[in-house]
Amino acid sequence: MTHRLLAVVLCVLLAGATSTLAQHSIPPSQRYASVQTAAEVTQYTLPTVDVAALRAEDRARSDQRGPYRYGRALDARYTSARDGTWERLPSGAWLWRLRLTSQGAVSMSVGFSVFELPEGAALYAHGPGDAPPHGPYTAADATAGQHWTPRVQGDRIVLELEVPAGQRSAVALTVGHVVHGYRPLPGRSSDAAPKSGSCNLDVACEEADPWREQVRSVARYTFEENGSTFFCSGALVNNTAEDKTPYFLTAEHCVSTPEQAASMVFYWNYQNQTCRALGSPENGMETSDDPGDQTSSGAVLRARAGNWHGSGQISGAPDLALVEVDDVIPPSYDVYFSGWDRAYTATAEGVSIHHPSGDGKRISFDRDSTRITGFGTPGDTTHLRVGNWETGTTEGGSSGGPLFNKDERIVGVLSGGRAGCGFEGAPDDNDEPDWYGRLAMGFENGDYNGTTLANVLDPLGTGTRTLDGRPQVANDRTPPAAVRRLRVDRVDPSSRKVVLRWRASGDDGRQGTADRYDLRYDTTRIETASNFAQATRVQGVPSPASANTPERMVLDASDGLEQGRRYFFALVTQDEAGNRSDRATPPRAAVLPPAIEIENGGLTVGPSRSVPKTRFVLTETQTVHVALYDVLGRRVRVLLNSEEVEAGFEQQVQIPTTSLPSGPYFLRFRGETFVTTRKVVVVN
Repeated sequence: MTHRLLAVVLCVLLAGATSTLAQHSIPPSQRYASVQTAAEVTQYTLPTVDVAALRAEDRARSDQRGPYRYGRALDARYTSARDGTWERLPSGAWLWRLRLTSQGAVSMSVGFSVFELPEGAALYAHGPGDAPPHGPYTAADATAGQHWTPRVQGDRIVLELEVPAGQRSAVALTVGHVVHGYRPLPGRSSDAAPKSGSCNLDVACEEADPWREQVRSVARYTFEENGSTFFCSGALVNNTAEDKTPYFLTAEHCVSTPEQAASMVFYWNYQNQTCRALGSPENGMETSDDPGDQTSSGAVLRARAGNWHGSGQISGAPDLALVEVDDVIPPSYDVYFSGWDRAYTATAEGVSIHHPSGDGKRISFDRDSTRITGFGTPGDTTHLRVGNWETGTTEGGSSGGPLFNKDERIVGVLSGGRAGCGFEGAPDDNDEPDWYGRLAMGFENGDYNGTTLANVLDPLGTGTRTLDGRPQVANDRTPPAAVRRLRVDRVDPSSRKVVLRWRASGDDGRQGTADRYDLRYDTTRIETASNFAQATRVQGVPSPASANTPERMVLDASDGLEQGRRYFFALVTQDEAGNRSDRATPPRAAVLPPAIEIENGGLTVGPSRSVPKTRFVLTETQTVHVALYDVLGRRVRVLLNSEEVEAGFEQQVQIPTTSLPSGPYFLRFRGETFVTTRKVVVVN
């Protein structure tokens, strides 16, 4: 046996676990108390934006349908090599921060024209103070070498990059654009002016109940074009392989080039959670009960059929664009891939789901037949004309929103029109028409690399005319059970290894096989959902086995474990539908002591109902004897009688003193290779 020292460790909670980069949901500045203050970080002020001129331009085109402009994209060239502030973190990693401000902005975001990060690096974007962050973003989030962030509230944005030790030279970031948002950030602005019209119908209303799945397919998105930033609408669509590839259908007059597609930022499930009365003042306002953090960044243009990219005109083509979202959409978003119909006939009735003025998702109903026509004019077959909405309407920002037939399949996307709410506060629309580009035309014609919608949405070459939708996750609402018998099985402090064991739970309760584990650790107890969210996630956890199967996981220094720390663990099981189990936590922590320390050295014990205790931790499993002696060297009590104590676990020994005379005593710890003594003073 290789003998090592016994370690008796102070019973103190050590602060600050080393986090594995690109796994933490909290920016470094909110995790480390020792970093420089925000005021010490370099700040740059952007040129003044003439908001009055922008609003005048918006009013001049207010009678047109199309993308809804909300911001000005200012040219910039801030780099990680030249600008911002670098500093070393306590973990040894590097932190780069950059503060940008644009006077009068109601929201800000940035577009990186160069986005190159080494493995393990993580980028965050947030407002000042402890504002909720977007991120972490990693190298995998680059689209065509660039990356665009979601919007943050206010006139300041903070960028934070955490880089592993030794990897700083591999970072190449250039902020090429800074977006000054001059339109109110929905639900978060002091501007109380209505945005979308009050004749719009919330998707939370019961009229939308038959369309719940299709509602989940529709999203709003932002994109940049010629120095301006806009909102449009669109929908995820299914393909004949039914492999859940995130193809997103929208209008070509919104997104028509690869550059515009790369700048897209998607906002999923952005909708009001309550149904407001048509015509009411509240119905024109945006609420703040949406999941604003459900976002994806970047897309790749796959197909288009339109004239906008060449002539700036919609007429003469069906105005269709199909992109592929360049992010894995988390199952927790529970989106839907809508079906489609490439029939040549008009619809008997129609339903559109969209984001008017970029606001929360709305639904519109046309109870009459559509007509096949050109855009705004008769004599062509590129569009479907909705003569009048019986319920709801469309507005700027609704562009690209899908039109569904009675079979709940997409047949077109919104190009534009004259529809809108009537006089101020009216519960009804203005009885004007809208035009939707026909999906059927895009299946036979394509003007981007000669690719048609059929090439992308029918990869199996089936020639099918219709396809039903598909949910992202099965309609499974039953979570897995928590794993059983989770325990810290063994600890080797010298090599910083911790072995965890448990029995698999299952998928639905304790049946079947779950999809994945989420194992986390921290230096404090993980007792709440907030504790769990802030704990460090462990990579490389084995996939779940079938229910009740024994499983194990070995953690070591490569997982961020450090000597001199106590670690608490928690494990959550997730199924394919995104349902998550309750947390399972081991009954004891793992301790990695570096050297001998004695708790309660010089302890003074007074009258008390509780029995005093001492604690110690071994660096290697061995037999230990603990006894209490008086000042004459006489043994008074045996506290631990030659018992084997496991390494890496806190061992607790009671010191009964109530019947002892006052005075000094000595605790003697004797292991197989050590003897150490500590003084105890009893006061009775």
